[in-house]
Amino acid sequence: MAIQGKLRFRPRRHGAGGKHRREAGGQRGAEGNTAKMLTRNRVIRGTVLCAAVALVAGSAAEAATGSPAPAPGPVPARAVAHLVGAAAQHAARAFWTPARMETATPELSPRVARPSPPPHTPTATKYSGVPTIGALFYTTGGRTHFCTASVVASTTQNLVLTAAHCVYSRGYNSNIEYVPEYHNGKQPYGGWPVQTITVSSAWTHSSPPDPKYDFAFLSVAPPAGTTTPIQEVTGSLALGVNKGFAHPIEVVGYNDSDSAPIRCLTSSFKFNSTQMEFYCRDYWTGTSGGPWVIGYRASNGTGTVFGNIGGYEQGGVYDWASYSPYYGSQVIPVFQTAENTARQRP
Repeated sequence: MAIQGKLRFRPRRHGAGGKHRREAGGQRGAEGNTAKMLTRNRVIRGTVLCAAVALVAGSAAEAATGSPAPAPGPVPARAVAHLVGAAAQHAARAFWTPARMETATPELSPRVARPSPPPHTPTATKYSGVPTIGALFYTTGGRTHFCTASVVASTTQNLVLTAAHCVYSRGYNSNIEYVPEYHNGKQPYGGWPVQTITVSSAWTHSSPPDPKYDFAFLSVAPPAGTTTPIQEVTGSLALGVNKGFAHPIEVVGYNDSDSAPIRCLTSSFKFNSTQMEFYCRDYWTGTSGGPWVIGYRASNGTGTVFGNIGGYEQGGVYDWASYSPYYGSQVIPVFQTAENTARQRP
């Protein structure tokens, strides 16, 4: 993924109206070129909530919390499911050529002056990625963009988690396709067009949207000519709810500074009653939706996702400070609606 004429990402922060960015055409790391802010997209991990949610880390048989996934059933009207038709899915497959993926950019916002991070703040490192986490490509108003997303364990085996602001902003985005382990232009598992988008009704019906609800579950269809659900192909992260705020975590995201993902081993902590925060340098635009993972296994990308880059300031104004909505009971009806809706799709 590159930026406006380049074949690589520029160091901007979070996608879809999220985290900071660095100016295009400038030297990477040059302070004079870090003049814009962006919002990021981030992902989720957690623990089981009383009567609801614990998903499988890596496969549906290996739940990180040891609890079963939520049983299907009636769901309160606290979530909105948007169906993507077969024609639109086909259009997304045809639209996302390798060249368009390379030139996709995060959506940008003005950036404020950047203060220095706290002492001992770690710095993210590039790597080739893992099967459970990938890039989420989409279009708005004819422009190509990307965020970060991850596969979350479900009974339907086809759900992906990202930030709500990556898929809905005054309307649903178009041509949405998920590419697991995207790196350096490679698509080892192909492209998976989105079939349904499920967000909290509090996200779509509030203005501005409430950052507490900046998460979304997407069901995806297999690449053309295949039928195996994504969870069986890539593995998955367990979804955790009410895990608490403070944990050692690994956070993965797709910057616009390079065509490979980044990761950082850091610690989460409480920002306020509905938001979590972590410190790590170089989380620029595109990382929105990136999962916050407890018990991350580098060998296969599994663990428990209890948060995603997003929420407050759509993920954060500075490259070294990132946010996520705290996953409490508000996550459960959205996840259950996503499962129920995905189950009814052909």
